Amino acid sequence: MGSKQHQYTVKILGQLQQLFQEEGENTIPPEELKDNANAADFFHALANLAPAVIYNNLTGKKAGTLEFNHIANRLCFQNAHLPGKAQEEQPAEITENGPTQ
Repeated sequence: MGSKQHQYTVKILGQLQQLFQEEGENTIPPEELKDNANAADFFHALANLAPAVIYNNLTGKKAGTLEFNHIANRLCFQNAHLPGKAQEEQPAEITENGPTQ
């Protein structure tokens, strides 16, 4: 089944996949991200803005996006150097049938 991080990744990818596939107010057409400015905005929102909101809601803290970025970078560093773990764990992938596990 994999590590807890892998399990969370698969679940998050499953939800993200719906952004691109289902029709609705939250749908993001994949072709929209072919524009570099839109892609930059999307990845910034995905990697920094949205996780900062979730972090603040779960912890009750008020970390700004830059402070949250430092927290996320520390987690990346911490996880890259865990004894007995591969340096680069392969992330789950999204296929036509959904996220791989």
